[in-house]
Amino acid sequence: MWLAPQVGAQLPAARLEALVPAGGRPGTTVEITIHGADLDDVTELRFTHPGIAAKPVMLELGPFDAPPFGSGPQVAENRFEVSIAADVPPGAYGVRVLGRYGVSAPRTFFVDSLPVVLGVEPDGPGEIPIIPVPGIVDGGFGAPGDVDRYWVDAKSGQRIAIKAVARQIDSRARPVLSLEAADGRVIGTARPEGGADPVLAATVPSDGRYTIRLQDEIHGGGADHPYRLVLSDAPWLAAIFPPAGLPGSNDEYTLFGRNLPGGNKGATILDGAALEELRLRISIPADITGRMVFDGRLEPAQFAIDGVGVHVDGPGGRSNELLLSAASAPLVREADANDRPDSAQKLIPPCEVAGMFHPRRDVDWYTFEAKKDERLWIEVWSHRIGAPVDPALVIQRVEPPAEGAAMEKVTVVATIDDAGQAAGMSDITRRHGGREFDQRSFDPAVLFTAPADGTYRLLIRESRSQIRDDPRLAYRLVVRPPQPDFRIVAVPVDTAGAVLLRKGGREMIRVVVARLDGFDGEVTVSAAGFPAGVTAAEIVIGPGSSVGYLTLSADPAAAAAQGAIEISGRATVSGQVVTRGARIGTALDSLQFVQPDGQGPSSRARLIDRLVVSVSADETAKVTLGIGDGKVIETSRGGIVKVPWTATRQDGAGGTINGFVLGLPAGMTAPQVAIGGGNAGEFELRPPAAIRPGTYSLILAGSMTGLQYARNPDSATKAKAQADAFAAVVTEVQSLAQKSQQESQAAATALASATAEATSMQQARTAAEQAALQAAVALTTAEQALAAAAKQAEGMPGDAALGELVVKARTTRDEAIAKGKVAAAALELATMKRDEGAEKQRVTAATKETMELAAQEALKRMQLALQEKQRLDQKSQQTQTQSAPRGVNLNIPSPPVTVRVAEHPLQVSGLPDRLQVKQGDMVEVPFRVERLYGFTGDVSLQCQPPATASGFPQAAVNLPGAMADGKIVVSLPPTATSGEHTVPVRFSLNFNGQPLSFEKPVVFAVEQVAPATPK
Repeated sequence: MWLAPQVGAQLPAARLEALVPAGGRPGTTVEITIHGADLDDVTELRFTHPGIAAKPVMLELGPFDAPPFGSGPQVAENRFEVSIAADVPPGAYGVRVLGRYGVSAPRTFFVDSLPVVLGVEPDGPGEIPIIPVPGIVDGGFGAPGDVDRYWVDAKSGQRIAIKAVARQIDSRARPVLSLEAADGRVIGTARPEGGADPVLAATVPSDGRYTIRLQDEIHGGGADHPYRLVLSDAPWLAAIFPPAGLPGSNDEYTLFGRNLPGGNKGATILDGAALEELRLRISIPADITGRMVFDGRLEPAQFAIDGVGVHVDGPGGRSNELLLSAASAPLVREADANDRPDSAQKLIPPCEVAGMFHPRRDVDWYTFEAKKDERLWIEVWSHRIGAPVDPALVIQRVEPPAEGAAMEKVTVVATIDDAGQAAGMSDITRRHGGREFDQRSFDPAVLFTAPADGTYRLLIRESRSQIRDDPRLAYRLVVRPPQPDFRIVAVPVDTAGAVLLRKGGREMIRVVVARLDGFDGEVTVSAAGFPAGVTAAEIVIGPGSSVGYLTLSADPAAAAAQGAIEISGRATVSGQVVTRGARIGTALDSLQFVQPDGQGPSSRARLIDRLVVSVSADETAKVTLGIGDGKVIETSRGGIVKVPWTATRQDGAGGTINGFVLGLPAGMTAPQVAIGGGNAGEFELRPPAAIRPGTYSLILAGSMTGLQYARNPDSATKAKAQADAFAAVVTEVQSLAQKSQQESQAAATALASATAEATSMQQARTAAEQAALQAAVALTTAEQALAAAAKQAEGMPGDAALGELVVKARTTRDEAIAKGKVAAAALELATMKRDEGAEKQRVTAATKETMELAAQEALKRMQLALQEKQRLDQKSQQTQTQSAPRGVNLNIPSPPVTVRVAEHPLQVSGLPDRLQVKQGDMVEVPFRVERLYGFTGDVSLQCQPPATASGFPQAAVNLPGAMADGKIVVSLPPTATSGEHTVPVRFSLNFNGQPLSFEKPVVFAVEQVAPATPK
């Protein structure tokens, strides 16, 4: 069995790594083996299609499985029979495992009508498998540096399409494919490009046997390097253009690929061969905004995209699926001759440009007109629609030639590479999804404000296309007014496996907000559909923040359960309440333990269909953290608030805890919370002046190392009970073996006795036979003598001597007859006794043979029993060792606390909205302030001269901390501009060392005063 390595000492959570084979045919049953980590007591596989079901494989009866020693066949560990109904459509489906440590994240299981061959590790040319065409091989790179070879028989001119599926089954393998002729000539090669699985299409030059050669691009190998080699004439899609369409549209698109039904060979080359082109009308639902209808794989950077999947069906089956994204403005196609500044393609916003970084070294220029202060959202979607690219944007202002100059004046207004660069954010800062879900994109975006009326020019370029021709390098260039919106993705923290809640425990779900077109409002995140006993409080991701933490909590009395939960976010966008369902992401790799604020290398990750939460059947959280008192914490920028925390530990769950405050506003930090071994305390929050006022949900995440944890003690108990029970079986088997040996020895003794007796009987019979023979001879002699005597007497009648001789001869004959009868009877008796002895010998010999065989079987059973006992004893010892308490590391999240941060600690009242005043008059501007959140300091007020008037003096006043009421006296000169003027009244204060200021407008209605008439 392949087992993924245990990484760090962390609490177990079921993680499925691979299935072998990775699929099957409709209407068949296939046996698969699962590989992964923490797969204790896995009893069930759950597929996303109801027509696919699985049951554990039962082993053949062993010598101790049947009664009286056992109760029946045993379950084969991590092996399942998967039944695929005949009506299950070909495609890729998700499969999860359910075991002691929860429901895992999904892996991919394929249903395909092609025959499947299991990959082997050939040791020589004679063992290379021959693959049918079409056909599938489920294999893997078993060790680093592994090279796998397969044979395929082909005819001259036959076109072979070979795809090495690795990325789609979450494999670490990056297969490099080659097709080689018998003489070693390379017919074709294919490599993974930008993470895409390689596809090799080649036409064989002659009849013969060809070798398919696979190796990992970086010579990796192991259980996490499976692949699926597909030889098929099904359609394969390489690209779609344009890569986007408007919601509700039904436009024509060009599909690029191979084996396209009704397709025509085009001029576009990929991997040395021309691609076919197929024009097709595709409908995009009108309500696609905020939705993703796509069954293919999506990377973390793609979580915010909306769109639909596109595939085609051909005689050889269904193609792979491509993403057609949803455009946000009328679509314009890139012009052919826009690769120079003087031939820039003119755009009229709002629009989206569909373009390609093709051919090699392609750059594209565009131009548009804008008014001063006009705001346009300019963005490139390319990496996020699946292209392996790194685009960049340059925005230029183009002015007519100055007087006397021959050339136009060109000024670079902005250069934008990756998103966020223009805002000055460092690369790691933008990894809002953490190491579990690195959502960073290479696509540039900027909210452009035109500095003046005029002409502007855009340059879009991409570095990777400088070295290759690839029609898949498409892009969308957005130029339009901002359309603020948001998308969210929810990702389990610290796990690539099950989200498993121990009774009374909590788990973190990181929620990342994609703030589209500069949307910066608050997003409220909630969850629903929990298993019984599981809850999660609503959280608020504050203005401008991009990440929050949803805490799932299990009741201490919660029963074992599993269920898919739904997470959504709502926000007010452009005055309307908008709700968006969360997409779900998962890490794919083992994660080293890091503290809650730690970074660590980014894991491979992808979007999945849903978030499944499990509650443990018997494990209880040993440590929990609490925060706050259940109330919203109110403060302002510059304030200091004390936040209480509690730590609840079960007996024996000692250890030091370091706390980290997560979910803080951008620009705010908090020191570590030294929880240590304590049970209660508090920490301070100090919102600085630089953060944005708003509502934020925070959690306290405690990092604990060395918590004593016993892994699966039930397994140790069961293993020991099984070993102890089998010890009695061994004793019984030994007793039976001893008894059988004794019976065999007794049978041997009985056989020896029977053999001796049979020998004696045979000897007696031989003697009787000799006696009978002698009696027969004597009788013959007597009869001959009687006949001779009678003949003589007949010749001499009356001869007394002869008469006596006859009588004597007759007497001798009669005696011989009598003796012969006695001898015959004795022989008959001896024969009967001999036969009885022989039968007794045969029976005892057969008994001895049976007893000897029984003794041998008993001895063999005893040896097997001793071996099995040794195995069970070792298993018991291993499980005892594994389940022995040992230190583990874990992060412990608290429930959220809501913090509402006001702009300032003042409530201003009494300040008039409007004042009527005459030129040359003095006016008092009254006000009243209520100091909040513990602020007791002075407040300075200042009336700023309005930009719309002249002659307004500055006026100021300082209100001491002990006073609430005050006034500003404004004296207008006679020359003050008449009319209505908005005068900003600036309030300034210092709160705990943080300088704060804000303005309140007061309208001064200045009445013109006619000059006095001279007397």
